[in-house]
Amino acid sequence: MSEVLDIAKKDGRWIECKKCSEIILTKKLEENLWVCNHCDHHFRLSAKDRIRITCDEGSFVELGMDEQDDEGAPEEAILCGKAAIEGQECYLGIMDFSHKGGSMGIAVGQKIVKIMKTARESRLPLILFSTSGGVRIQEGIWGLFQMLRTVHARDQIEHSPVITVFTDPTTGGVSASFSALGDILLSEPRARIGFAGPRVIQSTVQCTLPPGFQDAETLLANGFIDRIVHRRDLRSTLSSLLKWF
Repeated sequence: MSEVLDIAKKDGRWIECKKCSEIILTKKLEENLWVCNHCDHHFRLSAKDRIRITCDEGSFVELGMDEQDDEGAPEEAILCGKAAIEGQECYLGIMDFSHKGGSMGIAVGQKIVKIMKTARESRLPLILFSTSGGVRIQEGIWGLFQMLRTVHARDQIEHSPVITVFTDPTTGGVSASFSALGDILLSEPRARIGFAGPRVIQSTVQCTLPPGFQDAETLLANGFIDRIVHRRDLRSTLSSLLKWF
């Protein structure tokens, strides 16, 4: 039986939950918005899957990059565009952890700056789905410079609300820059949100960290985020918030 399951997992028909080790039929998991129906673990989503379950069908239009836009350009760790959620128009920036750990380099920074500028000029709300391991440090000082660029672009937005949705994980220079500067901060359940990893912090401060130190639930209890929203309720929650703007 184990051999059959191994084959089924390799060809994508079944998936093992990383939290409870339950073997789940991929089709059923997709129907449940990639949430384990045994332990409620929220699987990581690609940017395209996030668009599919969040936006009105066919409403997403990817944002071009003017003269930098190139049909042959490689995919990046963020997908930006205009969409509608239950009829409410907005701009979306959706990070994808599967692409180099969602790291922010020059190209990602450029896209974030562009969509923030576009949202500001159109006075439409901006929703940012954050998931990242931090700055793309292999780009050196230019990678670190994206923190300053995105924060500056965020500061220029005055009449367009910015909503951040933290997903697992959001860490490093992304959590320390634009993602934490939303007017409303939401999170999926049990998402890890922080700067350095727990092992780095423990070795630095020489003390044992409490359980759930960087979990969304702990950050909610300490006032860092505004609300934790289950994935099945996220679309309706965002739609309700957009109606206020």
